Amino acid sequence: MRRDKRCKRVPTQGRRKAVLLRLLLLGSLVTGLTACAKGGQLTPMGATLMGGRQGEDPAAQAKALPYATLVAHLQGNEALLVMAHRTGERGRDTYWQAGDRATLHLRDGMPASTAGFEATLLGRWHSAEPGPTGQYRVHAHWRDADGQEWQDEAVASLTCDAAQPLELPLTRLSLERCTERLDWVGSDTHSRGTFWREPGSERIWGGDMALWPHGPRLRWQVARPWWSDAEDTERDAGQSSRPDIVPSS
Repeated sequence: MRRDKRCKRVPTQGRRKAVLLRLLLLGSLVTGLTACAKGGQLTPMGATLMGGRQGEDPAAQAKALPYATLVAHLQGNEALLVMAHRTGERGRDTYWQAGDRATLHLRDGMPASTAGFEATLLGRWHSAEPGPTGQYRVHAHWRDADGQEWQDEAVASLTCDAAQPLELPLTRLSLERCTERLDWVGSDTHSRGTFWREPGSERIWGGDMALWPHGPRLRWQVARPWWSDAEDTERDAGQSSRPDIVPSS
């Protein structure tokens, strides 16, 4: 990976957020496992978080569980992730954990941070409203396997195709395929990511993207969703739940 510029010193606020994330994940894991225990035995959710049912197809695991779940692929590994915590405005932040306690944080259904991996996404977010050309900014902050932190910023554009049927772990839906093109400024590289969203509600059902320039690709699909029709009705009555995504072109 070309690294022309080491990231600037991380602001205190950013470090506090990282510490808060680790404490939140640890607390939610302990609370979740305690709640899952019944007479000294783990429920299916507890067994999943602790790494039970290894070797079973993730879709089959998801079908047997009544909890919100994702099937994720990262660095050659496939795992079922169970939602451990939900917070933020309209529940936009969700935290997902695998059996080895690796954690994925989604914001509005898109990757925002990770924990428990060899390299860590400390933050990924959008900024700036789309201009006349439809472009916007994507920021990434990560820590590599050697413990060094980096950050970069990309000029991004988004195009979405007409909805087409897509097979998901537990269902088949007609979804829009959206392609995000990123021109990273600091590393002078380019990348492309894809995600699939539901027309109208713009709920994200899956994606395939590099978490940072030349970073590992994450592929994920929603197995059992965490939202409800009532939330869509509430969202339609107010502002869109995804203000930072460029409309389809």
